Amino acid sequence: MRQPSDVQENPWFPACTSGRFIARRNKTAPETGGWEKTMKIDLGQVQARDAEILEAAEEGCTVLLGAGGGGVTLPQVKGTKERYLVGDVEVLEDHSVAMMFRCFLPGEEKERLFMRFGILPRFRTRICLDLDLLDNRTIFTNRTPGTLKLVVHGHRIRREEAARFELGMDEMFHDVKVRFENFFMTDTQPEEFPIPQKKMVDEFGQWKEKEWPGKIHSLEELKERYHSLEGAAAYPFPEWNSWGGDSSRKLKEGTGYFSTFKSEDGRWHLTDPDGCDYFSLGPCGTRAGEWGRIDSFEGCCDWLPQEDPDYAEFFQEGTTRRTAYMPLDHFKMANFSGMNLKKVYGAQWKEKWEEISCHILMNNGINSQGNFPGLGVNDGNSKMAYVRELPGFPVTDTLIFRDFPDVLSPEYRERSEAYAGQLEEWKEDPWLIGYFLRNEPEFNFVENLAIADEVLRNPAQTYCRKGLIAFLQEKYTSIDALNQVWGTGFGGFEELEKPIADCSARYPGSEKDIREFSGRLIAEYIRIPAQACRAVDPNHLNLGLRWSKAYNADMMKGWEYFDVFSINCYDFDPTRDMDFVKNAGVDLPILLGEYHCGALDRGLTATGLKGVANQEERGVMWRKFVEKVAAHPYGVAAHWFQYNDQFCLGRYDGENYQIGMVDVCMQPYPELMEAVRETSRVLYQVKNGEKEPYDRSPQPIPMIGY
Repeated sequence: MRQPSDVQENPWFPACTSGRFIARRNKTAPETGGWEKTMKIDLGQVQARDAEILEAAEEGCTVLLGAGGGGVTLPQVKGTKERYLVGDVEVLEDHSVAMMFRCFLPGEEKERLFMRFGILPRFRTRICLDLDLLDNRTIFTNRTPGTLKLVVHGHRIRREEAARFELGMDEMFHDVKVRFENFFMTDTQPEEFPIPQKKMVDEFGQWKEKEWPGKIHSLEELKERYHSLEGAAAYPFPEWNSWGGDSSRKLKEGTGYFSTFKSEDGRWHLTDPDGCDYFSLGPCGTRAGEWGRIDSFEGCCDWLPQEDPDYAEFFQEGTTRRTAYMPLDHFKMANFSGMNLKKVYGAQWKEKWEEISCHILMNNGINSQGNFPGLGVNDGNSKMAYVRELPGFPVTDTLIFRDFPDVLSPEYRERSEAYAGQLEEWKEDPWLIGYFLRNEPEFNFVENLAIADEVLRNPAQTYCRKGLIAFLQEKYTSIDALNQVWGTGFGGFEELEKPIADCSARYPGSEKDIREFSGRLIAEYIRIPAQACRAVDPNHLNLGLRWSKAYNADMMKGWEYFDVFSINCYDFDPTRDMDFVKNAGVDLPILLGEYHCGALDRGLTATGLKGVANQEERGVMWRKFVEKVAAHPYGVAAHWFQYNDQFCLGRYDGENYQIGMVDVCMQPYPELMEAVRETSRVLYQVKNGEKEPYDRSPQPIPMIGY
């Protein structure tokens, strides 16, 4: 932490009403004599919206944020040019909070763009918000020490256009007290992020701050719980075959691999390798525990045997880059679930984990592993079918927007062919249902995005730009004809080689063409790698892209290159999203790749992307969601995210959600598992229209998720 002697009034900048310029010693800035310019934010000037200012002074303020999503405006931020907003935040509650940095345009009551980030409870945290991200270049960012996940949502704005910037929280189930201190603007990202030396994680990886039913307090108790979970794995329903299909409903001759079938009543089905009706039901992430981020958090853990060779396999340290356009991230990780298993079973911990997991899942009517599987994957010893994502989806050196590549370039085709080669070693595994080309393309998080708009905005002379110009030349033959439709005054088609921002918004007459070409680009984005994969592996199903949301008709293009259309859906009822896909003209089975909910009555402080009142309501959500998928004529799969609870101080990117089927000590949540079994009991009856789906809605609470 910087000492008071490192901060002094800067004589080169006079006092100003919008803030106070100060200079801070920065040893990495020799060209400025070791001083960097910052502008202090006067927190005594904050203005409340749906909030009560309990105490305010220049250095800090305490605010009661209203449950509707209250906030305080930081008036000094408007008009500044420094890149980073830095300050200390403390949530004075017993659960995590999804904080919000909202950016408003003049005359608008709804923010145009926001950054949502998680803060741990009663843990003073230094935040650093990068205002360059107002251009919406990314949805994700690397974590800074002490913070949880940060995401950027909305539509890009130019900083000088903003009417106000507000710091607050997302909707919550009660008013929340928060303390803000020591805020300033700077062009240099801080090197120091002070971490309170506060013990928050016990020796088993559990949250120390509270008690709950099932919390483990001793090694003896841990051993007793694990041994109670041992047993043989078997499906509880006599009509289910070894794949988890319904042997009484043979739909076609078996192919030896999973396949699809559309019945005369218009229902899509999956079929197992024997040709029987198969509904794929199970969790994502069936792996031996959840890795959690510990760099900067070492002092917050009661027990962390990093130097003990017996536990070396449960620690990782390295460097990663989440996407091509993000900076490198250095990390240290630990797996408390794995360490718990080894405490009980020693060197046989992995084999016992597999045995116990298959027993928990299969005996409750789970027949599949969703994305990120880890039980008997392509090893000749499988008991449960699985799906998987192919890593390394092809990108190009020049990107159009976020992770969207220059799909018309030879480079994209060449890299697609190389990427498809990995299927060679998987193509004969009968337990593999199919593969996803990738997970949640990040450009799709921008609602109603037209990718051709981004082609024109990007100054690069890309193959996509050349293709768009050729498309327009063929359609209009003359620039005058284009100008008449678009309402533009271009002197020639070559003017389209220059950057054009927000083309379809500035020139409404262009929107039809922009949308048409956007659809063509999405189709090529899919076609090229899909055909390359099919050439290598004709046996397995292409399961699509796991779109993050179904709300943009452009993203429905190219469906004919898939065997199954996959979407993720964080709603209590998936029917609306499934109908959107169907009504967009997609004639394929639909796989729901992710859904979940969490509650605060057990050992974690955040709910995930859907919140419910308690564990019983998690079971209600499972029953309604899965049975609504099964009842839909196109529904063939529902994959819960995820098998394990997340680490209470955050996984690699900071998610710390109570979303598991099992906790960090591998204990199943009984209320959830009872619901799983009840739904599986009637699954094929609901799938075939013989029984109405469960229709009670869970009792919701606003999510604590980021």
